[in-house]
Amino acid sequence: MRRWISLFAFVIATFLLAHTNAVSAAAVTYSLAPKEHASKLEKQVEAWAETLSAQPQFKSWKKATASIVPLGPGTHSWLVTFRLERQPVGYMIVHATAEGGYMLGEYGAGSHPAFDPNTLYSSMVRQGLFTSFAEAIKKPLHLERLYISPVLAVWKYKSAGGETYYLDAWTGEALPISDRLWNEQVSALAAAPISGLSNVSVVSKLSAAKANKAFDPYERLPWLTKSPLSKEQINRLPELLDHFNQIRFTAELFRDTVLFVFPAIGYHRWDEKSIFVAFDSLGARYIQMETLKQEGRFYN
Repeated sequence: MRRWISLFAFVIATFLLAHTNAVSAAAVTYSLAPKEHASKLEKQVEAWAETLSAQPQFKSWKKATASIVPLGPGTHSWLVTFRLERQPVGYMIVHATAEGGYMLGEYGAGSHPAFDPNTLYSSMVRQGLFTSFAEAIKKPLHLERLYISPVLAVWKYKSAGGETYYLDAWTGEALPISDRLWNEQVSALAAAPISGLSNVSVVSKLSAAKANKAFDPYERLPWLTKSPLSKEQINRLPELLDHFNQIRFTAELFRDTVLFVFPAIGYHRWDEKSIFVAFDSLGARYIQMETLKQEGRFYN
């Protein structure tokens, strides 16, 4: 099975390579960043990776190689995937800023990073979208990475029969949504710009880190029985996590047809101010606090 998964990953990569701003196929699996951004972008990614690799969860990044690909049309965002001995060990999502720099949107460690072709293949077979690798390569693959926000990140897949599927970027699971619901949710997010990001767009030094034990977010269902944390409580989230509170983040999307529940297991503080909350989600996933405030609710 591993051999077929790896071959499918190559097929996906080849397809995406042919439909992105590819400038080199030397890395085989992924294209490089666009030429006008490559040097500066790669240096910034290297600086962030060096800082994070000092943390236990990210120590494998010290010897990992990074590949960079653009995310979706016109987003000015990039996916960075880190690999060690050809196996994924983490990722970053990077956004361009109006000032010409780069913002670290989110990042994570583990063998199931965002937009992982191996995970996608396994999930598509499990869901019956096709039954085997042989079937998958018989017809052209119509796949597109779409990253709008941490909770709006999908593979868009158009089947040979004309059906469109939105597959979660981490699990590959098909979301029960249509083009209309996707477009509605994207428009709603665009109409409510995230405040505070300009203050955290440039992070350079990791000044604090907290890592708690993972827990089952469905062991209790506080989003059904309690009120969400207030703004004041959310601003004290690092303190709550320091005291081992089991905090859950929820996001209800697409006319309440999809509910994401993420267990918060720690945080990183950058430059003494910018907070990235850590979630247990097929590995560790760190997301900007300011983004989370706009896209969902926290419960204790």
